[in-house]
Amino acid sequence: MEVSRGASHVYGIERHTLCLAAVAGDTTSNRFVLGTLGVTEPAEIHLVDFNSDEGTLQSLVYKHEGGARALASASWDPTQLLVVGRDNTHAIGSAPSVELVELPGISPQEKFPSQESMLEQSARRIALLSDASTEPQPSPHEIICHSAAHCRQVATVASTGVGIWTFTQSAPSLVHIISAAQNSMEDIGTAAWHPTATTQLLTTDGMCVRSWDMRADTSSHQTMSIDYAHSGKVRSLDYNPNLPYIIATGGDDGSVRIWDTRNPSSELMSIANHTHWVYSVAFNPNHDQLLLSAGGDGLVNLESTVSVSSAQVVTNADSQDGLSDKGDDEGSNIDDEEIGKPSDGLVAQFDDHETSVYAACWSAADPWLFASLSFDGRMVINTVPQEEKYRILL
Repeated sequence: MEVSRGASHVYGIERHTLCLAAVAGDTTSNRFVLGTLGVTEPAEIHLVDFNSDEGTLQSLVYKHEGGARALASASWDPTQLLVVGRDNTHAIGSAPSVELVELPGISPQEKFPSQESMLEQSARRIALLSDASTEPQPSPHEIICHSAAHCRQVATVASTGVGIWTFTQSAPSLVHIISAAQNSMEDIGTAAWHPTATTQLLTTDGMCVRSWDMRADTSSHQTMSIDYAHSGKVRSLDYNPNLPYIIATGGDDGSVRIWDTRNPSSELMSIANHTHWVYSVAFNPNHDQLLLSAGGDGLVNLESTVSVSSAQVVTNADSQDGLSDKGDDEGSNIDDEEIGKPSDGLVAQFDDHETSVYAACWSAADPWLFASLSFDGRMVINTVPQEEKYRILL
């Protein structure tokens, strides 16, 4: 069945970009932040606000030294970002490879000023993630902030290891290291925090996905591995926020796969709607049957994976209850029958980008709205089609 989609809203800049994040903790405004690489031009950080009622985009632009290869919105403060510098040749402790910065002049409750940008302002460095006692290592290529604001934990991902950092009044300290060499791993690709447990996370290396428990001491304990999650390198992964034993992965084989970490011998679902590497996968934080994916083919796909979601668990429970108490409510399912219930499959495909899409993420304020970013500096705002929204809600 063909599904109509709403209008796309494009925010374009003449800069090369790799990283995008929704502003964490801001539940009142649809705000996203992106960083430019700053290869041939001054680097910038863009804070973009989307007014869904008016369909308008506003932005504040900040100078940033060195460019951004990756960034994450600090879960404990919406005005702060963790930024990985573009140059990854630095040794830890010798150069500003990862920093905590603040974007001055705006708070989550404030409206944007009338001017389009604030180029005269700069992102203010608050802290630098460095540990002089460690051996020199490549600068991280990714940074992940735990979604729970109370824990203030951050993971920095480099090819040789994952560093776990804790922030105390903005002062970072390295508390844990997952070493690739000590665990016979290939170059580490990416990682994802468990949505509720602050001592568990996933990592990828080559075609492998591993989970880690860091409760014991400074040495990590591997609790699960999927040795051949994809036929090519695994480039993206995410936890289901409502069923943390369910994860999604995206790989160089162009597929997105769903796994149950309790029994990872084979995938629950394999989705093949990309023709190139899958750089990003993201479960909807509220309606986990919705899954975003973005790839090198320039496409952003919205998938329904309802059969392996928490919605299916609720449906099964309701069905069991209904066996003993059917009741007289024959008219209650009329809307359901007219609209149809959610089912597995491609909900919509968005082709607004002309180059590789490196990131896609859901808004922290509106569960039906998401943004995607391609290498050519184009950020696009889209929404879940109304038909699918009604199928989920009714």
